[in-house]
Amino acid sequence: MFFSGALEPNAADQYRTVLELAEFADREGFSGIWLPERHFSTFGAPFPNPVLLLAAVASRTEHLTLRTGSLVATLHDPLRMAEDLAVLDNLCRGRLEVGFASGWSPDDFAFFPDRYGRRHALLFELIDHVRALWLGGPHDARSGTGEDIRVRALPRPVRQDLPVWIAATQSIETFRSAGRRGDGVLTHILDGNLQKLQENITAYRQEFAAAGHAPADGRVALMLHTFLGQDRDEVIDVVRDPYCDYLKTIAPLARGLATARNRSVDLDRLSARYLDEFVRAHFQRALDGRSLIGTVEDALTTIKTVRELGVDEVACLVDFGLRSEQVHLQLPYLAELNESVTQEPIRGSQR
Repeated sequence: MFFSGALEPNAADQYRTVLELAEFADREGFSGIWLPERHFSTFGAPFPNPVLLLAAVASRTEHLTLRTGSLVATLHDPLRMAEDLAVLDNLCRGRLEVGFASGWSPDDFAFFPDRYGRRHALLFELIDHVRALWLGGPHDARSGTGEDIRVRALPRPVRQDLPVWIAATQSIETFRSAGRRGDGVLTHILDGNLQKLQENITAYRQEFAAAGHAPADGRVALMLHTFLGQDRDEVIDVVRDPYCDYLKTIAPLARGLATARNRSVDLDRLSARYLDEFVRAHFQRALDGRSLIGTVEDALTTIKTVRELGVDEVACLVDFGLRSEQVHLQLPYLAELNESVTQEPIRGSQR
């Protein structure tokens, strides 16, 4: 399961829902749970610290893989990341996998403003630093009295290796870099472009193989909006308005995304009518094999399609504007989907 938005008016209700759904996923044999890092925006407001919230999940689960989706490495000190992740790995007894991202919203870089312009290259430097500390390597620093010192991150983690996922969306170079490094990829198709997704995955596989990594170790996880029910028309009626409202909460972030891509977006010139038409058209496209919104049979068809594109795992995004009680209504159907996928699994499926 994947979380990204906000289900409830206050964060306490949101966290309770996350924990309840994590317990459900643990009982039903789902592979894992993804929690993101978001800052300074109503979109994703309950998730400024995925490591902290995953620690709570660790105390309520026994089998579920815990994943950050994604930890924005460029907003953190690598030594502190290594320490916090090691604590979490101990709490979950080695069930941790870490998704990393470079970040894209300029406002998020209030923590480290000087890193924004070099965030893409810096991402892999920071990941390598965290990995070295994870393995017990030294960290050169300076003490409060000005002395050059060498320290090591503690506590020691449970697992010897640190499984890493790289958040990648449009840039084929990010997919290639992840492949060369032997890391997994976490991606999405919010733009609806399945052909581009396939091209990016192909590039990832080619680089993965060229670098000499075992093909079976390559992993691509695809985030898909998910709401299942018995009747497709009823599901659409339930989901349409919350989904469209959810997209509107993301719209203000388009300015930061455009800045990251050296483009200009004047949101003030977008009328309410145009925005409404845009999100409803986006919703209709999502229903066309680009989400798990509908019946279990619809979801299985979509999973078959993305499997053919090279996807290994599906991360079900369940909190896109729906109320907690609505999300709970789909749990029996999620369990049914999980059982069906288990019988004919996506390799390593994140169901």
